[in-house]
Amino acid sequence: MQPPPRTRDPAIAIAGDGAARRGPPPMQPPGPPPVRHGPPPVQPTRPVRQQHGYYYEEEQRPLHLHVRPARSSSSALASCLVAAAFLALAVGGAGAALFVLFRPRPPDIAVAAVRLPAFASGPNGTVAFTFEQTAAVRNPNRAPLAHFDSSLRVAYAGGELGSVYIPAGLIDGGRTKDMSASFAVPAFAAATPPPLPQEQMTAAAAAAASAQQQQPPAAAAVMEVDSLLVVKGRVTVLRVLTHHVEAAKVCRVGVSPVDGKVLGFRC
Repeated sequence: MQPPPRTRDPAIAIAGDGAARRGPPPMQPPGPPPVRHGPPPVQPTRPVRQQHGYYYEEEQRPLHLHVRPARSSSSALASCLVAAAFLALAVGGAGAALFVLFRPRPPDIAVAAVRLPAFASGPNGTVAFTFEQTAAVRNPNRAPLAHFDSSLRVAYAGGELGSVYIPAGLIDGGRTKDMSASFAVPAFAAATPPPLPQEQMTAAAAAAASAQQQQPPAAAAVMEVDSLLVVKGRVTVLRVLTHHVEAAKVCRVGVSPVDGKVLGFRC
């Protein structure tokens, strides 16, 4: 079986016939090549390829390489240390400021008066009396002070004579409250200790002691009793933290064993 005869492409045939009619191209005289004006022709940097009888030049696309700088571990560690140090300083400064401004402090106690409203002397040198003491308690804190378990105790010659508890209450921040307590002291044997020095008593007590020096020696004796006032409570700081505070005041009171007159006291 023979292959079919080749058919000539009409477009190629027409192009060939036109070239045959025109004839060969004219001959150019020999000489130097013509001078071209303008920029030189761009030479392709990549080879061209032929497809379907036409030449195509491949598109040249620049390559963009994104290079990320490598972060060293040392710089990251240094940044973390700096941040931690700054945070520690901030927390420490805030804590110090809060401690200075809201630091709980114990109350201030100032004994204002000591009296013996009732006094009785018995045989063999025994005495019995009612002890009364008034003190001004100041709250130096900004927050209120809730006091409780406060007490007043009286002792003589190293032994306790009696005590009483003070009712609980509340003292506002920066305020002063008067506390008064009294109780009966049972009869006890009063010794005759040496009299108090005049420089340790008030002016009134010194005058009373100098007046008693003109009396018999038995009447010139002074009985010394010790009083202990204890104020306990708690202060709430920033409405969250509760702090326990406590203050105490010890006073020595000079009393006449004859009529129970208070000659003076020092705290």
